Amino acid sequence: MTTPTEPLLSIPVLSGTAAASTSAGVVAWASPLTHVGVPAAVLFMAFAGVACGLLVNRPGGTRWRLYALALAYAAVSACVAIVVPSVPGLGFLQPVAPALALLVAFFSQSLIPVVGDALAERIKREIGGKPE
Repeated sequence: MTTPTEPLLSIPVLSGTAAASTSAGVVAWASPLTHVGVPAAVLFMAFAGVACGLLVNRPGGTRWRLYALALAYAAVSACVAIVVPSVPGLGFLQPVAPALALLVAFFSQSLIPVVGDALAERIKREIGGKPE
């Protein structure tokens, strides 16, 4: 495979990313994911938030890595926006789940690694028996 010669902030790459995220939102409109509990609005806002977040904080790497990160961040953000309102005491977030998906997706590039490290450390402490 050849390495792309275009930088990640060139016009063709940006328009391709915008088209990919928008088309994914359009496809999600008739998606079977609504039967599983992920509404189209949440999925679309997650893709929109990821697109904006990746434009603001450009990750390094190839175009394929950019697309893989966009899909992963959108999936995690949509799941967070659906699961968090089901936590007792946070039910008021249910009507604003699409906006929550947008916010989580926008900050996902810095938020997801930090939360993952914190959870891994907590699991090590609980299972390994390290004192607090």
